[in-house]
Amino acid sequence: MLQLPVKQWGNSHAIRLPKSVLEALEVGKDDELNVEIVNHSIVLTKAEKELTFQELFKGYDGEKFTAELKSLSPVGNEKW
Repeated sequence: MLQLPVKQWGNSHAIRLPKSVLEALEVGKDDELNVEIVNHSIVLTKAEKELTFQELFKGYDGEKFTAELKSLSPVGNEKW
């Protein structure tokens, strides 16, 4: 079991997470963690990052339009 000291940080208290813990959570600099208290225990999980439009479509080249366009004529009393 890993024990971490609680230190003063301004008006708050803090713990420092070792590199091995961050690697296990796959967390890097500027990532965010969700903190949950369950049965007097702290549960940390990596927060899902919202993708930007550019990140979402990174590497997407588009698709070729292969459908055929058809001209339609009114069949009844439709107003076109």
